[in-house]
Amino acid sequence: MTRFLSIGRATSVAFGIFIALVGVSTSVQDSYAQSFSLTDKAYELSFKGLTKDQDNIEDAMRASSLLVQLQEEKPRSLAALRRRAERDIGVFEKVLRSYGFYDGVVRFEVIEAQESDAKPDVVFTIEPGNVYLLETITIQDAGAGKAQEADDALLTVMGLELGQNATAEAIIGAEDRLVRHYRTTGYPTAAADKRRTTINRDSYTMAVQFGMQPGPKATFGEMKIEGLVDVEEEFVRRSITWQPGALYDIRELEETQRNLSRTGLFNTITLNPLPVSDSGDNGDPVPVDIQLTAAERDHRSIGFGTSYSTSIGPGISAFWEHRNLFSNGERFRVTASASPVERGLDSTFRKPMYKRVDQALVAEAELKDITSDAYDELRSSSFVGLERRLSPTWTATVGPTLDIIQQTDEGVSVSNQNKHFTLLGMRGNLRRDSTDDPLNPSQGNRMDLGLSPYTDLGNSTNFVSSTITASQYLKIDNSGDFILAGRVRLGSIFGAERESIPAGKRLYAGGGGSVRGFGYQMLGPVDAELDPIGGRSVVEFGIELRTRLTETIGLVPFIEAGNVYESIMPDLSANDIRWSGGLGLRYFTAIGPVRLDIATPFRKRANVDDSYQLYVSLGQAF
Repeated sequence: MTRFLSIGRATSVAFGIFIALVGVSTSVQDSYAQSFSLTDKAYELSFKGLTKDQDNIEDAMRASSLLVQLQEEKPRSLAALRRRAERDIGVFEKVLRSYGFYDGVVRFEVIEAQESDAKPDVVFTIEPGNVYLLETITIQDAGAGKAQEADDALLTVMGLELGQNATAEAIIGAEDRLVRHYRTTGYPTAAADKRRTTINRDSYTMAVQFGMQPGPKATFGEMKIEGLVDVEEEFVRRSITWQPGALYDIRELEETQRNLSRTGLFNTITLNPLPVSDSGDNGDPVPVDIQLTAAERDHRSIGFGTSYSTSIGPGISAFWEHRNLFSNGERFRVTASASPVERGLDSTFRKPMYKRVDQALVAEAELKDITSDAYDELRSSSFVGLERRLSPTWTATVGPTLDIIQQTDEGVSVSNQNKHFTLLGMRGNLRRDSTDDPLNPSQGNRMDLGLSPYTDLGNSTNFVSSTITASQYLKIDNSGDFILAGRVRLGSIFGAERESIPAGKRLYAGGGGSVRGFGYQMLGPVDAELDPIGGRSVVEFGIELRTRLTETIGLVPFIEAGNVYESIMPDLSANDIRWSGGLGLRYFTAIGPVRLDIATPFRKRANVDDSYQLYVSLGQAF
């Protein structure tokens, strides 16, 4: 519902509460009061006269109706019921005006029940009349004197067009945007003044005059900082996006606040302009100081996690993290994990605002011991690179990598067993994330594009690995109880034959984070011993409907498909795509949903695929 209507609803609710407290007293009693049967609702309520495209108006009327609020309370008489309806007439006329219908007429009738156990019906007849259109928009600036007509540029800023419906939502929204426009152009204390509307009943038009109190024009002065304990003040000052003396712009305060919030160092960050005096000589801008108040959070944390899948077995992990290692927001994290397939220890270091506000220095080191059906491998990996935020949703990362691998690859040939690789590469990633929740998104999308060339320093093997992973989340209803989620993954490796590529760098599919229903890494080609051997291309896609049955319980039916190929490009023909489907249970907690999924392959391969796979972990599948 629109902001104006929300205000209208709140007003109506308050009015209804007042009426309920005061009571509707009457000396009129009739026989209907004794024969009235009270069930779930004391009476029925219906509307006539509104068209299908005006259902939103009826919804707004019901939301603000006293009759609706008291529908489960038996009126003392039919006369009392009529008095409730009469009070709603004024409310409904206000709703009509909020949608631009200033000549609307509202009538009602109470249809008495013909049977003793029936309920009366209150029928409202709505005649909206003509919708009024915006004819002129003027701005009464207290600092400028007389009112000025808004030009096209200012109308665009306000989100208005002459000739559009004169709705309350559009007008109130325009006023808010006008105030913000002033605060982005040098007026930190700008505020709305009295708003005047004039309607012309002959032409069905409206003229709107917005009043503004701009206050003194200002430039950025000093930054005053309070609340720091362990974080260096200089680090905070590096987050500032404006230069002293620049014209005041509230967007700079918002961007600085976002920069500091992203560090994870603070529970709260507020930035506010301090009071300013009148404008300087000849109306020159005056400096305004900015007050930053911070409340630091605990900079150290530990955590634990568990998971289970039919093909892998149980898994555990634990981490320790310090988010302010050297008092300048440096984040250091160590994670240990173990499962029947993989044991590992990895660490990450991230230094924010490295050389520039939107850039971070990132370093990673990892040691893995893997014993899967596809290969056995002992691998150490390292990465050092730069991460730059390109926009609020886009981030790019680039830097060199080094992988030292001792591998037993039983899935290809005896000659390729116990092979040593020293891979020097370059990691490049471009990521987008516009979702509203990292563990349980309800809207937005994610995309990750990866491109990594490698060369084996021990031989002449060179190859390039490329991947695209994307997911989309769509909220079907306003409450978020039904969410449609979909994902796709494409990958290709160029430049070398499969047998020359280390088994751990090949592409695989199947498992809890891939195509559910197939075993871990089992979707794709297998050798004579029915072990996966990976490929040079992969395709995966899936869709699921996330439903919330209660505050804590949800069900998720899903269907997924994909395959892995020896060729560098996937074969998207129907015969080569393998499908699976299943059902998931979600238990929603404060730290994210706990998921339990069971899935089955639709075309099970003999002696390769199991009848079903079970997965348990924290967070959604994607």
